[in-house]
Amino acid sequence: MRKIFFTLITLTILLTGCHRNRFDIDVSKIKLNLRIVRFDRELCQISPDSVYFYLPKWQKYGYFWQVYSQQLLGLGNPNEITFVQRLEEFFNYCHQYHIYRDVQKAFPPHDKFLQKTLTPAFKRYKYYFPDYTIPTIYTSITGFNVSVYTAEDFVGISLEKYLGKDYPIYANLGFEQYKRRRMVKPMIPVDVMRAWAVTEFPFNDSVDNVLTNMIYEGRLQYFLDAMLPDYPDTLKWAYTEMQWKWVKTYEKKIWQYLVEHNLLFSQRTLDIKTFVGDGPFTVPFHRNSAPRAGTYIGYRIVQSYMRRHPSVTLQELMKIKDYMQIYNESYYEP
Repeated sequence: MRKIFFTLITLTILLTGCHRNRFDIDVSKIKLNLRIVRFDRELCQISPDSVYFYLPKWQKYGYFWQVYSQQLLGLGNPNEITFVQRLEEFFNYCHQYHIYRDVQKAFPPHDKFLQKTLTPAFKRYKYYFPDYTIPTIYTSITGFNVSVYTAEDFVGISLEKYLGKDYPIYANLGFEQYKRRRMVKPMIPVDVMRAWAVTEFPFNDSVDNVLTNMIYEGRLQYFLDAMLPDYPDTLKWAYTEMQWKWVKTYEKKIWQYLVEHNLLFSQRTLDIKTFVGDGPFTVPFHRNSAPRAGTYIGYRIVQSYMRRHPSVTLQELMKIKDYMQIYNESYYEP
C-alpha cells in the first residue's frame, strides 16, 4: 500500500548572511534533470464550466491526480457525479478570490525559481543518497489546504501558500502572524527538502518521548544543512534573527530546564509538542524565545555525534532507528 505524507511546513522570511560549511560540496558534475510539472497552469487556463471535458486529460497524471483530487481536495469517487460538481465548486472558489490570477503573477511561465533552487538541492540529495528516488515536482493550488504534500515518488507544492506575508487573504483565513511572515517564495526549497526527508526517513524509533523526538527533528535539520548549505540558518529554522540569537545564547539553559524538570523521557504528547512543535515561541520560556527549542538541542546532539564519528555518512545517520544511540554516543555537553 502506498503511503502518503502531508506536511504543512512554512518558514521565516528574515534572512541572515550565508556562510560556507562542511556540506558545501561541488555538485556541478552530477547529472540530474529534475522534472517540474506546472500543473497549476493547467488549472488556471480553464473555466469552471468546462471542468468535465478536462478530466480525461488529467488522468495522465496517475497517482498524483488521485492524491490531489481525492485526498487533498476531498472530491470523493471520480466515477460519481458529485466528483465533477465538487471540482467545479473548487474552481469557482479559486476564481472568485482571484487565486489563479495571483499565483500566475507570482510564478509566471518564464519563472525559473523552482528549477534554479530545487535542482542543486536534489543534486546534493543524489550525491548523498545515490540509490534513492528523485521525485517529480508538481505545482498546484489546493485552496490553502497544505503547503507541501508528498507521496512515494512526487512532491506537490501549493503555490498559493507562498504569495507573500502581506497577501490579504492569509489574514482573512486566520493564519497567525508568525505563519504569515513565512509564507513567501524563498521558503519553498526548505519546505520541499524537509517534506521529502520526512517521507524518506519517517520517525521509526520504538520509543516515543521528548528526547527521541528532539533528536529526530534535529536530524532533519542536519539533513537540511546538507541539502541547502548556502541557505541562512534563520531560513532553515523558521527563526527570526532574534530567535536564532536567543536559541544559541540559551542552549545550556534550555538543556538544564529539560533535565531539571524531568522532561527528556516524558511521553506526554503535550510535552513533545511543547519542545518540538511549531509555534510563535516555546511556551515554558518567554515570548521572545525561539519556537522548537528542544529541536535545537536535538540538532546539537546530532552535530556532536557526527563530530565524534567522522566515518559515519549522512545516509548512515539517517538510517539509524535507535535515536538513543545517537544521544549516548554524542557525549553532548551544551
